[in-house]
Amino acid sequence: MEGLLKKIKLMIKTNSIQKVFRTEEVETWALHNVSLEVKEGEFVAIMGPSGCGKSTLLNILGLLDNPTNGTYELLGTNVEEFNEDRRTELRKGVIGFVFQSFNLIEELSVYENIELPLLYMGVPKAERKQRIQEVMKRMDIAHREKHFPKQLSGGQQQRVAIARAVVGGPKLILADEPTGNLDSKNGHEVMTLLSQLHKEGCTVVMVTHSRHDAGYADRIVNLFDGQVVEEMHFKGELLPDNSKGRSLKDEPHKEKANPTNVKRK
Repeated sequence: MEGLLKKIKLMIKTNSIQKVFRTEEVETWALHNVSLEVKEGEFVAIMGPSGCGKSTLLNILGLLDNPTNGTYELLGTNVEEFNEDRRTELRKGVIGFVFQSFNLIEELSVYENIELPLLYMGVPKAERKQRIQEVMKRMDIAHREKHFPKQLSGGQQQRVAIARAVVGGPKLILADEPTGNLDSKNGHEVMTLLSQLHKEGCTVVMVTHSRHDAGYADRIVNLFDGQVVEEMHFKGELLPDNSKGRSLKDEPHKEKANPTNVKRK
């Protein structure tokens, strides 16, 4: 019974995940035997230098890509054999995405961008309107509902992106460098929003270069050359901001053709 309860409390479990990209001449290992567990309600930051496999791992967790080898369980369900239709259905009600580049549709208004996941979920019109109005008010963008992305600041666009990510009530939020295109003020506001969502019960997995942003998490997982090299557990103490200290983005890192990441055929 104890083992069953423990399993139910896991949002994410990967076992020896590998991801290999192949061309005719080169075989590149993006992930090496990554085993990771994320509990429901946990906030995990994934850090590491550029090219270490952070975004590749996030894409696999978000069912946007498949591992070459290894297993992935989402809410206790092994998803590796799911076809695209089943993966899409699972994404709809469980996962919300927040991207560095916002990924808003320029031809749609703020309201229409936020409405998209609800349309995919088949939510009735009256309920869609209520949910959208509530989330716009919460994100302080209700006065912009008829505006288009190009008419918004970067911080406002990311607020719209977060509103779109959470309007469907997902259990898991995957954020890929959510403050990467923002100044420090707007970046702080976005991290505060993610922190609030986490406190309300959302599971958050965030890829970041920022030590400061990672300080909002319960746990930091450090990747290097596609492998987990360190995990740190802490809460309540923000790490130095990039303006005052070095982020992992500033750490020297050279891609090397060696047996652990690149093989030439």
